[in-house]
Amino acid sequence: LENCKLTYFGIPGRGEATRLALSIGNVEFTDDRIVFKEWPELKPKTPWGSLPTLTLSDGTVIAQQRAILRLVGKMTGLYPTDPIAAARVDELMDAAEDIGAVTMKAGVGLEQAEKEAARKVYCEEGGATYGLLQRLDTKIGSNEGVFAVGDSVTIADLYIYCNSSNLISGLFDGVPTNALDGFENLMALRKAVRSHPSVIQWYDNLDDGVTVPASFGAL
Repeated sequence: LENCKLTYFGIPGRGEATRLALSIGNVEFTDDRIVFKEWPELKPKTPWGSLPTLTLSDGTVIAQQRAILRLVGKMTGLYPTDPIAAARVDELMDAAEDIGAVTMKAGVGLEQAEKEAARKVYCEEGGATYGLLQRLDTKIGSNEGVFAVGDSVTIADLYIYCNSSNLISGLFDGVPTNALDGFENLMALRKAVRSHPSVIQWYDNLDDGVTVPASFGAL
């Protein structure tokens, strides 16, 4: 993985979990942040017409967010070698992915104000997003300690941290910034990830020109 290049937009989005995994794994990499106006030219050159992509030092290109994250996890000790534990990691990442997809469905086709109101309802008790967060919180709580699987940080924790931070970052219009506050286990996991020494160092050392939403700030 040394001297690999992660290409993504200049936002956390679908690239941040891999950035954090590479940082925790002490991997030297190029954080290739493209601007949106470059995307139309780059898009047809990517394997699946999407970002992120990971380019290895020998020129091999790996695409798709979770495939990249699993590869990095396996090569940095952040993905379990035990097949059942690995399946738990995959399960939790898939569940975390569903949260954004479900939330996006709220208010489809409605005017802006109505869409925002619909998403707010989704995040309240009885709402679809709330229900998924509640299940995720319960699943995290079923593991001993603050992490989602096992007793140390895995890519599942990084994925959950980044997806939940994206949820309340303003990316999803209408989702309240306090939508996660009632989920004790999820919040404990988020704090554990954000307080990891390598994660602190990553955010502290970002270039001044890199803007990170407040939801990714210290907890």
